[in-house]
Amino acid sequence: MSKVQANCLLLLAAAFWGFGNVAQKTVLDHLDPLSAVGMRCLIAGLMAAPLTMLEWGTKFGPGYRMSLAKVSALFSISIIIQQVSYLDTTVTNASFLVSTATVMTPLAAWLLIGERPTAVGGLAAAMTLAGVLLLSGGLITSFSQGDLAATLSAGATRCGWWSLAATCRPTARRSRRLPRNFSAPP
Repeated sequence: MSKVQANCLLLLAAAFWGFGNVAQKTVLDHLDPLSAVGMRCLIAGLMAAPLTMLEWGTKFGPGYRMSLAKVSALFSISIIIQQVSYLDTTVTNASFLVSTATVMTPLAAWLLIGERPTAVGGLAAAMTLAGVLLLSGGLITSFSQGDLAATLSAGATRCGWWSLAATCRPTARRSRRLPRNFSAPP
């Protein structure tokens, strides 16, 4: 794939992601937040159900079910908070704030297992905080409740992804399904 094709696909993926955020805000004109989350989960479950057949006979190690429950709870909390955040903020603010989940990874690792963030991770988190402050007009007091909810949703999302990566890494190394440099904790 050429660089131009890759960049075009990346732009298309970003457009789909943005349209999805607009749809999440628009659906609240017709449904309450929990009903919207229920519909999202139902659709996702129906799409993922055939993929479970690929893992049907796989044996999982001890603690797998507890880890799965933790990841499921974090994702559930995250999408509920995210959907509620759309009630009191703009699509642009919510989209940006939910995207801050990426730089929250070092903070999630620090909170979950005590792994201190690197200088680059700390710098990225500080720059993101500066962006959030600029987005809100420069004052944290101008944050709406929806902005705060979107930020909390980003944190819960990142904790969920981090927990999922920690769960999948040992299995992935044994089965060789994922590359060795899979971004999860050791």
